[in-house]
Amino acid sequence: MVKPTLAVIGSGIAGLSAAWLLKDKYQVTLFERHTKPGMGAYAVDVGNDGKRVEIDIPLRIITSGYYHELFKLYRTLGVEIERTDHAGAFFTHTGGDVFHYKNYNLGKYSFSFLNSPKRLSRTNVQHGMAAIKFFHDIKKVNLVDVQTLTFGEFLITWPHANTSFIGHILMPMLSTICTCDYDSIKQYPAAIIVDYLACGVAEEGVWKATHGVADIVAKITQGYDVKTHSQIADISSTDKEVKLLLTSGEDYTFDHVVIATQPQHAGPMIAANKPELSHHFEQIKFATSEMVVHRDSSIYPRPWQDISPVCYSVDLNQQRPMATVCLNKSMPTVKDCLPVFQTWHPTTTIEPNKILASVTFERPVMSFETVLHIKEIQESMQKKDNRIWFCGSYLGGGIPLLEAGVRSSLHVANQLGITTPW
Repeated sequence: MVKPTLAVIGSGIAGLSAAWLLKDKYQVTLFERHTKPGMGAYAVDVGNDGKRVEIDIPLRIITSGYYHELFKLYRTLGVEIERTDHAGAFFTHTGGDVFHYKNYNLGKYSFSFLNSPKRLSRTNVQHGMAAIKFFHDIKKVNLVDVQTLTFGEFLITWPHANTSFIGHILMPMLSTICTCDYDSIKQYPAAIIVDYLACGVAEEGVWKATHGVADIVAKITQGYDVKTHSQIADISSTDKEVKLLLTSGEDYTFDHVVIATQPQHAGPMIAANKPELSHHFEQIKFATSEMVVHRDSSIYPRPWQDISPVCYSVDLNQQRPMATVCLNKSMPTVKDCLPVFQTWHPTTTIEPNKILASVTFERPVMSFETVLHIKEIQESMQKKDNRIWFCGSYLGGGIPLLEAGVRSSLHVANQLGITTPW
């Protein structure tokens, strides 16, 4: 029996998981504009003395309390995972000590305790107590009660909010996780952020794929064709087929197409054929971030050996922190390499000759307005004889992270007749 043909456009986690889920029922071809599948498009060798040690940009860290479908996908694929340490040290932009904690792992649980030269200072202890209380009380919030609130409104009305903890610690952490500024975090629907904060990350800690993205990509690209260097110029459909036109002039015809790119890239692809739907993609705002991998330890306010793996530099007059991960401390595979760091949103100059890689990322930002446009996109896939499908982290519900990408691909696969394999 000849399988119907299906194209997947884009190879982030949503596109890769969609292609993998659909490959048994459809003849799948995945198109990627980069030289290799997008989830693994950015990586850098940080090894020394002739030893190759490749790390992902950005680091993909996950927690079992939130990334339910991703953990199941990894387990089904046979992807090994290991703990990674992302305990944090928070400083003012002038180097003043704010809060510093360390993680201790015991089985599946992670415990945090103060770890600072000033660990018994009044400020550090107050922030530590505020953190314990916050993550305890946030679990009691009924998401139904905050459905109409933005996260900013929630923080104003929630009686358990500690202003100093929120400004110096919580907002810098959320800004780094969501890769956007504080104002954007405050515009998120409160239920999305509260759901993430209540997932148990403070108790369960975080994990990563043991062998990195390269191992995931190798496993998840089995069983279908992958075409790299393939930039899509236009997508048009009839009630019988979908046509793809590449910028190279090549054209293809498929029975179905799954567009798994960022919304700002998806909209132009369908603009000529579906202008009204394209408009909804254009209205989804996104934030741009810079990530730098380097060996410049002067970016730290004190010797990196003395502080936790993730260092936040917080200027309350700025909209984002600078967050630096010491890869030697957070990743077992890097511990014996020369000191190497990954900095998000650098606010101080990094010595150019110590930069190993610099990458700019874009990520959708959630708001109630964005949710309305997402609803229109989702409803377009419910129409009879629909042949163009969409998936991506912005369509999966929650923060646009790996978990949402997998959820969105599962939704599309289910609509196309695939039973979830786990």
